[in-house]
Amino acid sequence: MCATVAVGLSGGVDSLATVLLLREQGYNVVGIHLQLWKEGNCEEVARLCERLQIEWVCYDGRAAFRERVVDSFVKEYLAGRTPNPCTVCNNLVKWNLLAEAASALGIEKLATGHYVRIVREPPGWYIKKGEDVHKDQSYFLWGLKQDVLSRTLTPLGVYTKMQVKAYAESQGYGEIARNRESMGICFLEGKNYRDFIRYCCSDPLLMQEGDIVDGAGCIVGRHTGLLNYTIGQKKDMPLCNGQPLYVAGIDARHNRIIAGSKQELYRSQLVVSDVNFVCPEEICAENITVKVRGLGLNPEGYAALERQPDSSVRVRLSSPAWAVAPGQPVVFYRNDLLIGGGIAR
Repeated sequence: MCATVAVGLSGGVDSLATVLLLREQGYNVVGIHLQLWKEGNCEEVARLCERLQIEWVCYDGRAAFRERVVDSFVKEYLAGRTPNPCTVCNNLVKWNLLAEAASALGIEKLATGHYVRIVREPPGWYIKKGEDVHKDQSYFLWGLKQDVLSRTLTPLGVYTKMQVKAYAESQGYGEIARNRESMGICFLEGKNYRDFIRYCCSDPLLMQEGDIVDGAGCIVGRHTGLLNYTIGQKKDMPLCNGQPLYVAGIDARHNRIIAGSKQELYRSQLVVSDVNFVCPEEICAENITVKVRGLGLNPEGYAALERQPDSSVRVRLSSPAWAVAPGQPVVFYRNDLLIGGGIAR
């Protein structure tokens, strides 16, 4: 009897190729389309599943997505932090909903179209960077738990995006392979995040002007509203002795922007909270590298990690990171293995 696998199906080329590859490997495939924001594209998925001749279900995850991703995104920005909603969605919503939907159908195995590999290396299941360095999605998945990883297949991890598109084309799905992919944060629908937050929250303080201060608290300028600024930004910032100042901090409580020179935004230490590790003992490893996506620059070299009494982790960098914003994910690797991550304070 063929094993059954539940594939997260978006209607795009990645999930399509996942279905086709798994069927070639002998799996019986059931599609699960997660409806996360508004109406989604259920009609497109229905037509695709009919063409593929597979069973499928539409699973409504809009309430969880709204509460845990969208509302959190707005609250974080209002607090002067810089969230990454894709990380929150993957780690707290999307994969858990897929597992929940599969279990409701009595299906143990899951599969997604992510460009990562999942490997078993004692003492647990690890995410490994995908073959395509330009499409590797491991950074967003540091919070996935072992019960989900242990039951998930990611067949695209050993392919490049170009190979996946060519494969879909060879199977007669050229129109899907050639579709332009949606980029950016899905619920923004191409809008500016500031406009979205204003729409979600009518608080007039969002665009209220306030002081720009230096590290000593001395006023050096005025800002046009905290939403217009992010850590590392130079635009709309004053000069100091003819030299540009950058956003070094956002003080939402006092409606202030803290300014600093470019040099002052380098950090040799980070504190990371909400930490998840495959194996907690790995924080003692000597070959850990750190990745932080955002406006700033990733640190080079190895990092030393030290667990703090409040369960956070202090990260000591061999070379400094630049413009790391509170709220951004900080992710840890050993070579190509994702060993853990957390959120910058």
